[in-house]
Amino acid sequence: MASPVVLRANVACQLLGVLFLFLLDGAATAASVPPPPSLVTANVGVILDLATELGKKSLLSMEMALHDFYATHPSYTTRVKLHVRDSHQDVVTAASAAIDLIDNKKVGVVIGPQNTLQAEFLTYLANKTKVPFITSSATGDTITQCHAPYFLHACVKGSSQAASIAAFIKAYGWKNVVLVHEDNNHGLSILPSITSALESIDVHVINHSAIPTTSPDYRIDVELYKLKTMQTRVFIVHMLPADASRLFARASTIGMMTEGYVWIVTDDIGNALDVLPQHTIETMQGVVGFRPYVAKTTRINGFMARFVTQYRSTYHKDPDVRVAKPTIFQYWSYDLLWAIASATEKAKRFRSLQLRSKLGNMDKLVDDLQASPAEPELLTYIMDGEYEGLAGRFMFVDRHLPVPTYEIVNVIEEEIRRIGFWNLGNGLSAFLNSSTRPGQAKHTTRADQVTRTVIWPGNSITVPRGWGFPENGTTLQIGVPVRRDSEVFVHVETNPSSSIPIVKGYSIDVFEAAVKKLPYGLRYRYIPYDCSDSYDTLVSQVYFKKFDAVVGDVTIIANRTRYVDFTVPYTDSGVSMLVLASKDEDEPAMWVFLEPLTKDLWIAIILFMFFTGLIVWMIEKPINDELRGSKWKQFNAAFYFAFFTGTSMHDQKFKSLQSKVIVVSWCFVMVIIVQSYTASLSSILTAKKLPPLITDPRQLLQNDDNVGYQSGSFVHSMLRRLQFEEPRIKAFSTHEEYAKALRSGSKNEGVSAIFDETPYINSFLLEYGKEFRKVFPKGSPLVDDLSKAVLNLIEGSEGSSIEKKWFKDSILSPDYGSLEAGSPRLSSRSFAGLFIINGCVLGLMVVINLLRRAYAKYIAKGSSPCASDGGAQRPLDGEACSSCSDESQNSPISLIVELADAVAKASSM
Repeated sequence: MASPVVLRANVACQLLGVLFLFLLDGAATAASVPPPPSLVTANVGVILDLATELGKKSLLSMEMALHDFYATHPSYTTRVKLHVRDSHQDVVTAASAAIDLIDNKKVGVVIGPQNTLQAEFLTYLANKTKVPFITSSATGDTITQCHAPYFLHACVKGSSQAASIAAFIKAYGWKNVVLVHEDNNHGLSILPSITSALESIDVHVINHSAIPTTSPDYRIDVELYKLKTMQTRVFIVHMLPADASRLFARASTIGMMTEGYVWIVTDDIGNALDVLPQHTIETMQGVVGFRPYVAKTTRINGFMARFVTQYRSTYHKDPDVRVAKPTIFQYWSYDLLWAIASATEKAKRFRSLQLRSKLGNMDKLVDDLQASPAEPELLTYIMDGEYEGLAGRFMFVDRHLPVPTYEIVNVIEEEIRRIGFWNLGNGLSAFLNSSTRPGQAKHTTRADQVTRTVIWPGNSITVPRGWGFPENGTTLQIGVPVRRDSEVFVHVETNPSSSIPIVKGYSIDVFEAAVKKLPYGLRYRYIPYDCSDSYDTLVSQVYFKKFDAVVGDVTIIANRTRYVDFTVPYTDSGVSMLVLASKDEDEPAMWVFLEPLTKDLWIAIILFMFFTGLIVWMIEKPINDELRGSKWKQFNAAFYFAFFTGTSMHDQKFKSLQSKVIVVSWCFVMVIIVQSYTASLSSILTAKKLPPLITDPRQLLQNDDNVGYQSGSFVHSMLRRLQFEEPRIKAFSTHEEYAKALRSGSKNEGVSAIFDETPYINSFLLEYGKEFRKVFPKGSPLVDDLSKAVLNLIEGSEGSSIEKKWFKDSILSPDYGSLEAGSPRLSSRSFAGLFIINGCVLGLMVVINLLRRAYAKYIAKGSSPCASDGGAQRPLDGEACSSCSDESQNSPISLIVELADAVAKASSM
């Protein structure tokens, strides 16, 4: 039997050990005094990196949450007790702390860990022990790639912001971006989601810049200089705040925070913008950030004031008060503790785990842990809980907080200014819960309509293009043809002040306008190349890498496409034949007199002619004796007026001023139409007298006529394939030589026809008019981008402006100078203004006439026997009497009715 003294000593040692452990554990608990015996203690583990600002602030927010919760619910019979462990920013230490909390402290739930790397390992531990692990700060997506029913995120999943960033980039029209991220799992976690979101809007991620977290400044500089040598100027940064601060400090030093750059940061940095030191904010001017939106309610403001006071008193009093402010991570930690405390009260069965552990290595220790019989019920209460927290509605959706409304902010001097919002329902908007401004179309993607004004790097309000000329970038060598002829397309001059030639022309303007439409910068310089012999040698220089490209009047032919790529053509392609027009007359067509006017103009003239005559007749009838008589006589008179009023100044004497005005107006219209008709008919008859002498190349072969082509053109080989003999083929270089040779003809050492590309013949015809005829037409990623730009140029007004600059008002159409391109016909649109004026005159005269009749009727009431009591007074003149007697017959409606009756009677006879 043991000695009583020994027993007492053992008991004393055990009591001292228990007291020591209790004091050690109580130093890290929210309640410094043990709860009354009637209360049930719920052990909750906490794993944080207490050396970081995030860890310190998160622990403080949890302690404040417990204090506020039990002050609000003093009658609850459970009390949460926090058991805090420091992971020292190490994965193994975090795992060891978790095992200690589960095995020794019998915790029913673990809050943490703090970052994604630690959370990945603890996911497996949660599945093994069925003890819920809940993190309020590890937002990485790699944790959710495996099945983890006991691992919850009391925070927003990082990939949720991908759609908002993509929408912002789409609104500003940028097509290429660079992703800058940490070289670890946390940095890589968002890449799949952000890449997928950008590709869905046709935006390319052209580079991934991975920067290790432990990189010295010179290593960061090396990576930034690589980015600076690229054309893309839109960067998306996904880093933790500490690493991002170093990145922006170095970017500012090497000149990458200037105008033209775009820096977009994810919510890892966006959430911390309000608490970053002032010197860090100064290096981030113009940065655009995304973060979950938290409304600044009275409750938030009160919590923030208490938090800042307690944090500064507990840890340090930094002169910069902003570093002591809480972020959304602290709001989530606060809300999580409320959810756990509430679920603990509901669970009732919450109790310490009865798990056994054995000493040994880590693997054996994990294998020996047993599943908890109580925690599934607690997990259910936590996941089913829903209440209004500091950060908004706190609830779990797919083991995460739901996708929030994102706030888009802009760093401007010392201010973090809100510029817009994004949510799943409305997309981008400048105002909360609204995708449109007043009077703005819904679902617009224009940047100026979905966000407020952004101050970009360099204190600029000009929206960056998203690209720029790279540092030490390659300058493209662009070959341009040099020839004495066709200088409209390319004209090269020597610059007396420098060695750089002056290159201009239609082709050059088209190329430079297309380059401006590219979504990136392009450095180039023109290099003249002598093409007097052939363009094939110029094209071959691209194939042999002497030139990067060729700009000019280079025709697309099958042989050339085997060696180089072409953009889409910007002028009409093909080969045409140029001949001298004939002087022989042809018999004009029988109905040629109808050709000058279109059908709609003929109809308009007839209608206006009829109505003009009809209205004149209506005005003249009451006062003109020549227009009185039987209905049939009036019907004939109406058509007489309808025809002759519009064709000549006949000898009819009009008595009404209104009639004279109408006739003068209509005659003015007819004079202009007749003159235009005469000119158009003369042009048509002249053109029909000048058919070409040659209309078929076979005629040239049969007659052994000479033919010409442009010197150095591929047309020479085409003529040989058409079986023209070499002595019959002559080369010419200028338009003057073309005209002289055609006028001379084959019999006088000239040519009967010249074969050339359609654009050159069009250019020739613009200079020499209708004396000659065009008889028939014969049927690298930079290439794709330039082709799209050329198409956009052609479809817009800028292409027409360039064409008019070099070819005046004439347009290079396939029909220019061809037989089918006759004189333009006159349409009703050509005289719409005249018809409108004449119609207004007609209407005005009718109104005046009706007013005069009404006035005459009013006067007649006091003077005519019709209006008196049968008195003998007679009207002063016959007009008043006629107006009175014919009142009902002279209205426009009654006159039309009378005409209809007359027509009916005539048809019945």
